[in-house]
Amino acid sequence: MARELTPEEIGAQKKLDEKKLARRNKKLEESSFNITSLMDALTIILIFLLKSYGSDPMQVPQKKNELMVPKSDTMSNMSECVDIQISRTSIVVKGKKVVTLTNKQISSQDAPDGYIIKNLKDRLDDLRNKEIEQKQEKAAKFQGEAFISADTEIPWKLVDQVLKTAVRAKYYRFSFAVVKMRGS
Repeated sequence: MARELTPEEIGAQKKLDEKKLARRNKKLEESSFNITSLMDALTIILIFLLKSYGSDPMQVPQKKNELMVPKSDTMSNMSECVDIQISRTSIVVKGKKVVTLTNKQISSQDAPDGYIIKNLKDRLDDLRNKEIEQKQEKAAKFQGEAFISADTEIPWKLVDQVLKTAVRAKYYRFSFAVVKMRGS
């Protein structure tokens, strides 16, 4: 059997219990964090990401030895359109490789008449038809815009062939990718 506590022991036990309770409350207060600082940090990160990724309407991936676009001090922005990339090794339309280049040239099999690139025209025709279907659902008109990003070492004859092929596929408005020069 447990012995009965004396009044002094009961008082001492109460003081010990109060001290334990005070220590527990103190630990709880110390472990809390300030939500305001967390919200400030998250807001700063969000603004940074929006500023970094939301400012350019179109990003042109550049590979060191394959696609380097020219520099310019233009201030205009791009609208949504078909992306045609002319690298040193291939022509890519909306991320899909349509023609392989040999020494930055089109083979005679890919352009039998010397100007119109067959696979490129077929891909542009498919994209135009899909865009027309989507625009009809929204009661909008097909714009026929193409965005050309060509390597700085690509000969003008090849760029001319791509432009003529795009015109044949009913793309009449062109924009060219350039890298904004520093200080502009």
